[in-house]
Amino acid sequence: MGSLLPRVILTGLAASVSPVAIMVLISVMTLGHPGRNSLLFLLGFTITLVAIGVIGMLVFGASTGKGVAQGYVDIGLGVLCFVAIPLSLRRKQRKVGAGEGAGLKASRAFVVGIIAMLINTSTMVIYIAGTHAIAQAKLAIAATVLSVVILTAVTLVTLIIPIALYLLFPTRGDRILGTLNEWLMRHNRAIGIAILLIFGVYLIVKGIAVVV
Repeated sequence: MGSLLPRVILTGLAASVSPVAIMVLISVMTLGHPGRNSLLFLLGFTITLVAIGVIGMLVFGASTGKGVAQGYVDIGLGVLCFVAIPLSLRRKQRKVGAGEGAGLKASRAFVVGIIAMLINTSTMVIYIAGTHAIAQAKLAIAATVLSVVILTAVTLVTLIIPIALYLLFPTRGDRILGTLNEWLMRHNRAIGIAILLIFGVYLIVKGIAVVV
């Protein structure tokens, strides 16, 4: 597991870079009950992410192919990173719950978290690549579960940080989140494209090295 852990952490960090998900989270927090709704958003996002991870582990774990076959999987995931780029370019930032005078309901915050993960193609593809790397390692069950937990926790770090900032500094939370949201609105496309390009190239090169 020692050699796998750095790859798991780096993959999780790449998957965590999701400006759109962070902006949706901030929108949720501005519609009332920021502590409660942000945690419910995170819960919905996490449950969906874990479900994707479990499916990925079942699919890749059941695969008996080694070497060349696994290389083609990496190439395919790399190509998906490039396919996700035009999707990220077309995606527009939406106001969550606009026009709801009473604020955002708890159940809606949870559902928004689920939807935010389901449409988050960059995080999804890179996270699945992480589960593939874990499945390839053929670790013991305990080590495999621990690796997936680490991958998931690192993937969630960019959502956990804004929530923690607000909970730790409630009086300054609105200003901090507002500044972060404005910065992300200006740079979210460039950040998303850069991560997809870098990780897509990495996966394709990794796969070609195995196939060739």
